[in-house]
Amino acid sequence: MYNHILVPVDGSQQASKALDHAIHLVKAINAPIRLSVIHVTGRVAMSQAFVYVDVGEMLEKEENEVLSAAAAQLRDSGVDYTLLRADGDPSTLICNTAKERSCDLIVMGSRGVGLVSEILLGSVSHGVSQHAHCPVLLVK
Repeated sequence: MYNHILVPVDGSQQASKALDHAIHLVKAINAPIRLSVIHVTGRVAMSQAFVYVDVGEMLEKEENEVLSAAAAQLRDSGVDYTLLRADGDPSTLICNTAKERSCDLIVMGSRGVGLVSEILLGSVSHGVSQHAHCPVLLVK
C-alpha cells in the first residue's frame, strides 16, 4: 500500500498529532515503510533591522528543537525514519521533497484558519493538498 510517508513538522500540536498518526499507520500496516520527517524553515524577509537579531541562529535553534522533539517522538516507536531540513517556501518544498523521495503519502497537520486568512494568506496544508503528486492526509 505505502512504501514511504513524508511528515512535515513545525513544532505545533497539529504536527505532533500528524506524526503520531503516521507512526500508528506504519505500525498498523505492519510492513517495512520508511518515514521521512521534514522541517521547513520559511523565508524571512526584512528590509531594515531595528534591533540586531541573528535570524539565522534563531531559525537554526528552532529547527533543532522541532526536529529533536520529532526524533524523541519516533525514538521508541520502532519505525524506520529519516530527519530532513529545508529552507524556503514550505508548500513547494514539501511537495518537491515528496516527489524527489518517491513518497506515496504525506501526513500533515491542518490548521484551523478562518476563511479570510485562508484567502489572503493561504496555508501550507492547503497548498500541499492542491499541488502534491501523491495523496495528502490532513490530521486535525
